[in-house]
Amino acid sequence: MAVAAIGSKMAAGSADNINRVYDNSNTSFEVTAIERDADGNPTSNMIFLDDAKVTLSVSATQKVFDGTVGNENVADGVVYLKNDNTDYSFTIGNIAMNENLGNNAIEISMDSADCGKAVVAIYVPSDEFNLIPVSGPTDIKIDMNSTVEVERLGFKYFSLIIGIVFILFITITCACIKEKSTVDMKTASIGEMFKALVQNDQAMTIVITIVLANTALYITSNLLIYFFKYDLAGSNWQGNYTLFNTFAGGMQILAMMLLFPLLRKIFSTLKIFYICVIAEIFGYLVLLGMAITGITNVFAFFIPGFFIMSASGILNVVITVFLANTVDYGEIKNYRRDESVIFSMQTFVVKLASGIAALVASICLALFNIQEDSASVLDMAGLVEKVRNSGVLASIDNSSVMGLRMIMTIGPTIVLVIAVLFFKKKYILNDEKLQEISVELVQRKTKGM
Repeated sequence: MAVAAIGSKMAAGSADNINRVYDNSNTSFEVTAIERDADGNPTSNMIFLDDAKVTLSVSATQKVFDGTVGNENVADGVVYLKNDNTDYSFTIGNIAMNENLGNNAIEISMDSADCGKAVVAIYVPSDEFNLIPVSGPTDIKIDMNSTVEVERLGFKYFSLIIGIVFILFITITCACIKEKSTVDMKTASIGEMFKALVQNDQAMTIVITIVLANTALYITSNLLIYFFKYDLAGSNWQGNYTLFNTFAGGMQILAMMLLFPLLRKIFSTLKIFYICVIAEIFGYLVLLGMAITGITNVFAFFIPGFFIMSASGILNVVITVFLANTVDYGEIKNYRRDESVIFSMQTFVVKLASGIAALVASICLALFNIQEDSASVLDMAGLVEKVRNSGVLASIDNSSVMGLRMIMTIGPTIVLVIAVLFFKKKYILNDEKLQEISVELVQRKTKGM
């Protein structure tokens, strides 16, 4: 909301705004209507309307003519507008349609600002598609208002505001907060901190397990947007992606708050760990099976989302408990309590896992040419070919889609299996061992050690 508001304000006076009306008196149009199925995906049914009388009204608030490298809507002066960067409405004959109908979409590629030639692809639901005249001239009126530059400027200035606010408040924190320590103890050096961690084999076991468990989850979360965009597809993929993320995030939090206390009444923390890993793996396998069988209903994906995200939320709690256990173990082994060192590692390894997952995701995108093949159509021929091959909106091929599915499901499953095997082999702090440690610590304090 902030990005849109700031972007609209900053773009209002932009000299790059386009506001022109084009018709068939000075522009050559090639218009194609494509039928959409019930899920919003295009079919092979299409009607070519290149002889139609067309009026195109374009109001574009964006930089589209400077050829800037990296601007997905700029290439050799070509203007490329589509339904996710443009508000639009159009009529075919006396059939009126707009974006609020849900399954409509439009793509327009114009050769220049003056638009001597334009290619138009219109995607319409079956009911409206069946009403389109298949022969004879048909009046087509299209109104579009692009928001690309609004988003670009909005994000730029919103990021700048966030940066300034961060510097302001971190400065206040550093200037005003003073440490008032009432404990007289020797501060550990950097070398001593790492030594304390390395010497605590159980802490290192948990640290490595955290890295593996979080890497598995982050691989999926990093690739999820591509899964919704190119696999599930549909005209409302962005809304479905947001809905799924909202559900998944909510389940993760609720599982930490509600499910873990319930499970702890029945199982030990160690058993809960194994249950959660199995639940995550089950969720990944269900997700893969649903994708392969062609299920596209976002609510159906709440099922694997529940297992994966609930298990992940509980694992966050369980692993924190395990870390706390390693503090007592370290005190027994090293005669020193290192809470600060051990618990600070949790934040560090989460960042490390995030970095590893981002690397895996980027390799996946490059390996399966998802970034290259899914690039915006920036020329006239590209949009024409996209329409006439009837693989409309299928921005990546089947092998790339299958590769994406495997990386975001089987990949995390393999990582989780490795984590469980490593944890099972190395972790020794079961309830009996913890009880022994607790008794020994009490005895040491009693003896003044």
